[in-house]
Amino acid sequence: MKNILYWIKLIRSGNLLIMLLIVWLVNQMLVAPYLTAAGISTSFNLYSFMLLCVSVVATAAAGNIINDLVDEETDRINRPQKLIINKAIPEGIARTAYMVLIGLASLSALLLSIHHSSIYFFLITVVFNGLLWFYAKRYKQQFLVGNLVVAFLGAGLILYVWLYDLLIIIQDPIANARLEPVMGMMTQVIMIYTGFAFLTSLIREIVKDMQDLKGDFETGCRTMPVVMGVSTTTKSVWVLMALLLSLIVWWQFLLFKSTALAAFGFLFVTDSLLVICAMQLSNQSDPQRFKRSSGLMKIVMLTGILSIVFIQL
Repeated sequence: MKNILYWIKLIRSGNLLIMLLIVWLVNQMLVAPYLTAAGISTSFNLYSFMLLCVSVVATAAAGNIINDLVDEETDRINRPQKLIINKAIPEGIARTAYMVLIGLASLSALLLSIHHSSIYFFLITVVFNGLLWFYAKRYKQQFLVGNLVVAFLGAGLILYVWLYDLLIIIQDPIANARLEPVMGMMTQVIMIYTGFAFLTSLIREIVKDMQDLKGDFETGCRTMPVVMGVSTTTKSVWVLMALLLSLIVWWQFLLFKSTALAAFGFLFVTDSLLVICAMQLSNQSDPQRFKRSSGLMKIVMLTGILSIVFIQL
């Protein structure tokens, strides 16, 4: 039983559940209503939904494992009490699990591509897996590059679910014509949530780098805090937070104009949490401020995505 718990921690099961929630929310609560308004049925069915979910979860789980495998030395310095590789799970077994998950993700994406006669699902999964491997092996140690890759992948999940329907619809001239009247508004909404996911992921990754400063410095990583210092990096994060807050407020303005008052009101929770997170970063007397801020940013992301539920209310 204890060994199972270690595996659950290794693959970040909580994050995987959030990803599944995002897949469902984006398709069923964001994309589907626009397709229904255009007289087009959503492309999801149980078989393809399961293939998509397995592909997404297996890709993310594999990425978490390879990240821990590569980061073992750094984790021994930053969080020795939470070390899993070579402490609770042997490195060889973890590498085997990584390969199995990569195979499972690729197979699921291939079956999805065959089912919908579109190679793009398989190609996107290959690209995501490749980026996660290069992130762990190379990009994570480079100035800002690793942060941008993770932010791109976080935003890419929303785009992937959106493209899932679009890649199928464009093969049907009639459905494609029906979609045209609502395409502009749907694209705007998708881009807002994609930008939100990108900025929240980017901010959280930079905050985590500040939390891991000691280990990154000793292992030669050139993260933002190592290169620029904590003070300058914190100011950079505040700028990104201001940009994120501006995006949320702009979206609230559009929601208010369209009388989507439930989503408009719910996003004040996200606004408040983001402000609290910014204030937490300025509290230099708290040695746990980076850890707390990282946790708060995850909640900011979750509440922002959950606002999708309230758009149609």
